[in-house]
Amino acid sequence: MTTATAPAPAVSVPAATGAARLRENLAKRQIPGLDALRAFAVLMVMAYHFGFTGIPGGYGVVAFFVLSGFLITWLLLKEQEATGTVSLRKFYIRRSLRIFPAFYAFWVLLVAALFVTGRHVPWEHAASAFVYLSNYYNAILGDPNTGFSHTWSLAIEEQFYLLWPAAFLLLVRQPQKMAERLVGLILAVWLYRVVLVRVFDVDQGYIYAAFDTRFDALLVGCLTAVVLHWNRAQRATAWILAHPALALLPLLGVVVLIMDLPFGIPRRRDILGFALVPPLLALFMVQVIGFQGTRSWSWLEHPVLRFLGRISYPLYLYQQITLHMVRDALAGWPVAVQFAGACAVTVAVASASFYILEQPFLRLKKRFG
Repeated sequence: MTTATAPAPAVSVPAATGAARLRENLAKRQIPGLDALRAFAVLMVMAYHFGFTGIPGGYGVVAFFVLSGFLITWLLLKEQEATGTVSLRKFYIRRSLRIFPAFYAFWVLLVAALFVTGRHVPWEHAASAFVYLSNYYNAILGDPNTGFSHTWSLAIEEQFYLLWPAAFLLLVRQPQKMAERLVGLILAVWLYRVVLVRVFDVDQGYIYAAFDTRFDALLVGCLTAVVLHWNRAQRATAWILAHPALALLPLLGVVVLIMDLPFGIPRRRDILGFALVPPLLALFMVQVIGFQGTRSWSWLEHPVLRFLGRISYPLYLYQQITLHMVRDALAGWPVAVQFAGACAVTVAVASASFYILEQPFLRLKKRFG
């Protein structure tokens, strides 16, 4: 006669800590949550350019800067770890295949559309955009408000891509000092910006668009990648990932800096906003990655947000044209209908660019991974 054995008591598996989730998500080929951040960044820019001037589209661009610095540096660190070095040749080929086809297609289409419709072609502005110098065109001569105006941020990113890999190879020779030197560079840009504003009263347009006054946001993303890659802030990381609600704190800080609060500081954005918003957004980015897998923040992996994040580059390229075109075509309709229609057309154009034009080059890019 056999006796039935009692079932073993269920063993509860402890939930993964935020720091463990962060490491797990960073090890994935596509880091979760980042597409959603791109989507929200480009939607802020689109809303601002459509006419909702209360939405800080400029800080959406700051989010792109932080994300770009982080992702490029993360890929360089992984390549350096795997091969012992970084191939500058392959890096520039990959960047060219990712950026140039979509951009120059946009450039040609815009010039052709202006020419065919008999409108003025701003050749000087177009030429500066063609060679990725429209940021200094806007900074020195003023933004002429054309279809090329928004390319200033793309110029800053391209200038960063040109300079950063070589600087990375120099800094990575002493990895234990890399984070400290990046902090020093960021602080130097902060001080430089304050001197330009307070001592020389440099125009706000230059502070906004020039590479030398804005590349600290990209460096903040680089610093974030370095700190996470070499686990330089384990205790701080564990604290900021202790509870999903903590991700609201950096967002609150960004809102405080954006709002017109009575700080009594002239040109507050140039001095405080551009300095403090990038670190806050970097902190939020780390929390978003670490909280993927929790119920509170996993909605950021929704397919719609991921899709919009994937096409954020062509969305940014074409929104300067499509938004105003559709808004004018729907004049007289409610603003909500105009904006919805403008977004739908922009998404359609961006999707065509992504799937028809960019995908073949992205597949080619993988050969140089």
